[in-house]
Amino acid sequence: MGIRGSVAVTVGKGTQWALRTFTKGGTSLPGKLAAKIDPSVLAHLANEYEVVIITGTNGKTLTTSLAFHVLQQKFPDILTNPTGANMAQGIISTFLEKRSKTGKKVAILEVDEASLIHVTKHIKPRIIVNTNVFRDQMDRFGEIYTIYDKMVEGAALAPEAIILANGDSPMFNSRDLVNPSIYFGFNHEEDGETMAHYNTDGVLCPKCDSILHYKFNTYANLGKYYCPKCDFKRPELKYEVSSIEHLDYNSSTFHIDGHPFKINIAGLYNIYNALAAYAIGREFGLTPEEIQAGFSATEQKFGRQETIKIGDKLVILNLIKNPVGLNQIIALLDYEKDPFS
Repeated sequence: MGIRGSVAVTVGKGTQWALRTFTKGGTSLPGKLAAKIDPSVLAHLANEYEVVIITGTNGKTLTTSLAFHVLQQKFPDILTNPTGANMAQGIISTFLEKRSKTGKKVAILEVDEASLIHVTKHIKPRIIVNTNVFRDQMDRFGEIYTIYDKMVEGAALAPEAIILANGDSPMFNSRDLVNPSIYFGFNHEEDGETMAHYNTDGVLCPKCDSILHYKFNTYANLGKYYCPKCDFKRPELKYEVSSIEHLDYNSSTFHIDGHPFKINIAGLYNIYNALAAYAIGREFGLTPEEIQAGFSATEQKFGRQETIKIGDKLVILNLIKNPVGLNQIIALLDYEKDPFS
């Protein structure tokens, strides 16, 4: 690292210390100042790290948290951005905060979809996880295909990175990539014949524009899809949810690749996040038992099924950021068997 980079790191760390000491900030401004001084500072800071990036519309924060606790079973000094500061300046601030001096240096980072290209310009990750693409932040992104364009462009700057993608999303199988790809998804039901709800985005075949059909549909446009008019269909899965045993409003029990797992988080949609974290763990050589230990250590994230007590009532806070998320939160009400009061 040259003089400019050293000055950038010094200013960034100094700003971070001041903000942490006298305010509750320090997640973005230190990185922003450091990048102003040296635009390549992120490349210097992340140079010795093996990096996993989590991106997509929904599930980034929880998938990152689950994967962090999973990988921590093997790499105790792993680096992450737990506050959700997922744009380039927040990623720089994350690396400013802590630099491992012993053992293998591993970082798992939540990265905003539109910011991925600004991160992979400097970081060449080992794995990029694509969770899903849903209609979201249309003032920033436009349509869902624009979001995926940004993700593809960002990944292409790191052509050796493995794309670990949700195979149940037709979007992620819609074009050829320069990156190697592997897929995770659900295989928990017998094949049938169904279609997604008529108001669902992303259900047109990318080859012939026909409406996709499904052997089963988990939610939104996710599931075991195929086109009845051409050969487009879901790709082969490397990692799969093989059964679901129990769902309630505060936990989920299921099998992945035949191994039993439990997470203290509700919702079918969060099993996708656990499946992605499992896949990351397996790619790093962890056993199913180590992965379950990581799941058990994962705590509630702020505003995401966070439980607080108001008077004699327990209130569960859930983040809703788009229509698909709203539908999934409403679906959680079905898990409650007792009358509401």
